[in-house]
Amino acid sequence: MWSSGPRQTGEVVLDEMVAGAGGFVVRVGSNGCTSKNSFEVLVNKKPGLTDLAPHYELTIVRKVPDECKAIVEDGTVIAYDLKQDLGISGHYTYTIANPVYSPRPYADTSDYYLPNALKDAAPDFPKVTEVRPEPFEKYTARPDFFSCLLPVDWKRSPADPEGDAKAGIYEVQLTKEELAKPEDGEKYYFPHPLIYVGYYAPGNREGKTYANYLADYDRLMRKNTGSKQSSYSKPVKTTVAGLEATVTDYEVWQELPRGPLFTTKYWLKARFVFVKARQGFYVLAFKSPKEFYI
Repeated sequence: MWSSGPRQTGEVVLDEMVAGAGGFVVRVGSNGCTSKNSFEVLVNKKPGLTDLAPHYELTIVRKVPDECKAIVEDGTVIAYDLKQDLGISGHYTYTIANPVYSPRPYADTSDYYLPNALKDAAPDFPKVTEVRPEPFEKYTARPDFFSCLLPVDWKRSPADPEGDAKAGIYEVQLTKEELAKPEDGEKYYFPHPLIYVGYYAPGNREGKTYANYLADYDRLMRKNTGSKQSSYSKPVKTTVAGLEATVTDYEVWQELPRGPLFTTKYWLKARFVFVKARQGFYVLAFKSPKEFYI
């Protein structure tokens, strides 16, 4: 079965493909929720040039459909390191079995031999490096419930270890304040973009579990079906660090009064990633007025 669009699973029809000795880069379609975790690379080992140099036939398969609704005209670029991602090392040859789209009708193909994927690939390709916010600092929720990298130019909420322990919810919140601008000369600001990372221990004070968090989202999605003031995307199953996870996205129309005569209206856009742990679960979230959402 072919995957010719982000919502279809199966063998991916690629927009572009660039291969090197130690890795390759592909451009694939995206509706806003496509990542490396959306795909699986099937490895078929065959006889090669010599007994010591086998040949590998690689097939990229989309396993997670992208049900989001963003307009991503250029898709997204995914890079693979053969050794780190696929365990292929030593002497070998390889091919990518996936088909590649032809240029769009009437498109300028004068530089077709220089795929755009080259411009978006990591500068030190084929080595794949971890993408980190800069500048950043490491944060650990004590006692070692989770660690993450946090951008230092965001304002962090005050730490409350005792409160976290009593609630069974170990969390950190960050806000980005300088993005918001006052309107009409008044001292009113849009809500600040928010980053949230939390670990919910079993028996936490809110009684939340991985399953009922998703059930709550499902109820909201069904309740707001057809609404012109909200849009809830279908949850997408994925993995984070090898753990089962679910991604949810929504937009909600907000109207906030700012005095007796004025009301500020805006779209609030949010993404939540729920990660199932061996005990408890994690929540990663980003909420922001749509004009600040990246």
